[in-house]
Amino acid sequence: MLYRTVSTTFLAGVIRRGYAIARHPHYNLEKHYANMVFHTETMKSRVSADVFKRFNRSVQEGTPVDDDVADAIALAMKEWALSHGCTHFTHWFQPLTGWPAEKHDSFISLKGYSVETQFKGKALIGGETDGSSFPNGGLRPTHSARGYTIWDPRTPAWIMTEGGVPTLCIPTCFYSFLGHALDKKLPLLRASDALKRSALRLLSTLGEKGHHDCFSDSGVEQEFFIIQERLACKRPDIIASGRTLQGSHPAKTQQLSDHYFAPLPSHALQFIHEVEQALWSLGIPVTTRHQEVAPNQFEWAPVFQRSSVASDYNLLAMEVLRRVAEKQGLTVLFHEKPFAKINGSGKHNNWSIGTNLIGTLFDPGNDPRSNYLFLLSTAALLRGLNEYPELLRWAISGFSNDFRLGGHEAPPAIISVYLGDAVGAVVNAIITGGKVPASIDPNLDLGVGHLPRRLRDNTDRNRTSPVAFTGNKFEVRGVGSSQNPAHSNYVLNVLMADSFEVFADTLEKSVAAGKSLNAAVEDLLVAQFAQHKRIINDGDGYSADWPVEAQKRGLLNLVNTVQTLDRVRENPRNKELFARHGVFSPEELDSHLAVDYANYTSTALLEGQCLRDMANKDIIPAALKYLARIKDVAPKGLVDKVSKLINDAYDHANKLHAEITKLAGSTDDVEGAHHAVGTVVPLTKKLRGYLDALEDVVDKKDWPYPNYEELLLSRNAKEVRE
Repeated sequence: MLYRTVSTTFLAGVIRRGYAIARHPHYNLEKHYANMVFHTETMKSRVSADVFKRFNRSVQEGTPVDDDVADAIALAMKEWALSHGCTHFTHWFQPLTGWPAEKHDSFISLKGYSVETQFKGKALIGGETDGSSFPNGGLRPTHSARGYTIWDPRTPAWIMTEGGVPTLCIPTCFYSFLGHALDKKLPLLRASDALKRSALRLLSTLGEKGHHDCFSDSGVEQEFFIIQERLACKRPDIIASGRTLQGSHPAKTQQLSDHYFAPLPSHALQFIHEVEQALWSLGIPVTTRHQEVAPNQFEWAPVFQRSSVASDYNLLAMEVLRRVAEKQGLTVLFHEKPFAKINGSGKHNNWSIGTNLIGTLFDPGNDPRSNYLFLLSTAALLRGLNEYPELLRWAISGFSNDFRLGGHEAPPAIISVYLGDAVGAVVNAIITGGKVPASIDPNLDLGVGHLPRRLRDNTDRNRTSPVAFTGNKFEVRGVGSSQNPAHSNYVLNVLMADSFEVFADTLEKSVAAGKSLNAAVEDLLVAQFAQHKRIINDGDGYSADWPVEAQKRGLLNLVNTVQTLDRVRENPRNKELFARHGVFSPEELDSHLAVDYANYTSTALLEGQCLRDMANKDIIPAALKYLARIKDVAPKGLVDKVSKLINDAYDHANKLHAEITKLAGSTDDVEGAHHAVGTVVPLTKKLRGYLDALEDVVDKKDWPYPNYEELLLSRNAKEVRE
C-alpha cells in the first residue's frame, strides 16, 4: 500500500470491500507535508555547512556537484532513508514509454558472512539499465544495449511506500552510451539552460541589473476519470488500451452540465483525499480538486513550480493516483478520450518564465504599454509559435489526443494565441502607432450592497485557444491527460530562447548604429508584432469560420499526429533550431520522431486487434444468441436489422484483421504510421459503429460488457452488477 501520513490520533477500522479507510480528524498538514522528501532543509540538517553551501552553489549556478559533496549527500540520504525503513534505492527515470521506470538496488554490502549498508556518491549520481528494451528510435540496438541514468539534483529525492515496502527514489535523466537523450526530461533541462542563457543576454542588452537566473514555471492541471475496478476488469478494451473501444451512448451523460463543480461524491472524495495525503507527504503541492464536466470525471491542480520539477511531480502524481485507485477498488483512466461522445481529459499546462528578481515576465503590471519586459516576452512567444507552430503541435500530438483535439472540450489543432482585450489592444496600438484605449474599469458592481468588493481580472479566459493568456501566464490547453508536460515545456523554452537571441542581436545592432535603446526596443516591438500578428486569435476557436480564416492567414492545420510528425521531420529548420540551442542533435530529433511514429503504429495495432477480438469472441456471439431467441417472435424489421448488423460487423472485423496483418508486417515506422492512420484507424472506427448499433438493439442481459451507463454513473460498489 502507498505511504500515507497519519496524525498521532486517528480513527481507523471502517472496513469497506475488504480494505480499511482511515479517518484523520486531526490531520496536521504542516507537520506531514514533505516528510517523505529529502529536501534542502533535511539535507541541511544532515550534512556539513560547507557541503550544503557547495551543493546549493552547484544547483543555482548550473555546475556539476563535486565528488566529495556527492559522497557526503549520498551518506546523509542513505541514513535518512534507513531511518524510514528503506532497504533499497532506485533511480526513477522517464523512458519514452509514457510512464516512469524503476530498477531497485539494495544498500547491502557483503563483508564475509556479515553485511553493512553502503551508498556512495557514484551510486547516487548514476546508474545503468537495458536501454534497448525501451523505445529509443534506433539509438540503442539490441547488441549495444546500455542506457544510463544520471541524478537531477534540482528535484529532491523521496520515499515511496508500496505494499508496506518503502523505497528511496532518486529522480534522474535517461541517456544512451553516447549521451543521446532517451527521455523528455533531458531535453527539458537543456532547453531550460538555453532559455537562461538567452534571457540573461537580452536582459543585459536592455541594461537590466541584478538578474542572474531565468527559468520557466509550470502549474499542471490534471483531469482523469475514476470507475469501479470490477467493471473495468470486465472490459477487454479498458484493460488493453485504457479506453472503451466500443460503447453505445446512454440517455444521460453530461448534457445537463450537472456534474461540473458539483459536490464530490463520497467514493471520489475518499479516494482523492487519500491520494492528496500521499502526495503532500511527497512534497507535491496539490491544492484544488473538483468534479469535471463528464460524470465520474475529476480535476486537480497544484501550485507553480520550476518546469522540470512540475513535470516530474505530475508523472509521480499520476503514478500515485493509479496505485491508490487499485487499493480502493477503483480504476483511474488517463486516456484523453476514454468514452466516445463524452468529454475527454486534458492536462492544462500553465506556463510562465521569470527571473530571480521578477516572478513572471508575463505580468503586464498597471501600465503594460510601458512594460518592455512584458511586451518583449509576449512578442518572443508570438514569434516562436508563428515561426515554428508544428513544434508545439508535436508536443500535444499522440494517438489518443487525436480523438480529443478540436472537440468542444479541447482547443483545435490550429496553433494560435489568445491575448485578450486589454493586451490585444496594446499590441494593436503598437502595430498601428495609435493610442492604447482606456482600460476597462476594474471595479465591479454586482448590484448587491453587502457583497465584498472584488476587482475585475485583467483578462478573461478563452477555453477554445491552444495558448491563452490568463493574466500573468499562458495556459497551454492542448496537452493531453496522459502526456508528459515536459514536452510542451521544452518546446516553449527553446522557442523563447530563440526569440530572445534574435531580439538581443537586433537591439545590439540598432544601438551600435546610433539608435537609442528605447527607440530600438520600440522599433523591434512594432516589427515583431506586425510580422507575427497572424498567430493571434482572440475569437472563438470552435467556430466554423476559424479554420477558413486560419487558412487565409497561412496557419497550419495538422489534424492528426502523423501529419504533425511529417511536418516536424520534413522541415529542416526544426533540426537547426534544436541543434543551435543544444536541445537535440539531428540524430536525437530523428530518434524521438521515430519513437512517435512507432508508438502511433503500435497503438493502432493494439486497438484494432482488441476490437476485432471483442467483436468475434464476445459481441457477435452474444448478438447471435439474442437473434436466435427472437427470430420467431420479433417483428421482421428487428430480426433483419440485427442480422444485417451482425453480418456487417463480421465482414468489417475480417477486413480489419487483414489490414492489421499487413501493418504488423511493416518494418518502416513512417510507412506503418501512414497505413495506420489511413486504413486501420478508419476501419476500427467503422467496425465500432456496427458494434455500437448492435448494443442499441441487443437485450442488455445478453450483452457481454458493462455499458456506458454503468461505467459512468455507478457511484459505489453496491451498484456494480454481478
